[in-house]
Amino acid sequence: MSLPGLRNDPDAFLLLAVIAFFAPALGEELVFRGALQPRAVSRSKDWSLALLSLAGFVLWHPVQVWLGLPMAQPVFTEPAFLLLVAILGALCTALTHLSGSLWPAIILHWLVVIGWKAGSG
Repeated sequence: MSLPGLRNDPDAFLLLAVIAFFAPALGEELVFRGALQPRAVSRSKDWSLALLSLAGFVLWHPVQVWLGLPMAQPVFTEPAFLLLVAILGALCTALTHLSGSLWPAIILHWLVVIGWKAGSG
């Protein structure tokens, strides 16, 4: 989603912040760190579900482009972007495991998205 003049338009920034909270931050974290990583994983030394979830999170981004979803952007298929997505996913996974809560991952994901969009928008 590209919002022209985002840096100079507080209303556009607020709209971005609200949208980014629900999709992708809340929605993706509920799926990739919530549903795909049950609480038992946090207490376990077995990270296989976490790694599978991380791989799904990374792959989800180019799939959005291939499916033509409205929030998808061509950058979602670029290797450098996907590396950054993997780093974000790993950090969100670690935050979820360390805190036992999805909220730190949701907040981090949200801040990264609005920072990226505000910086490039």
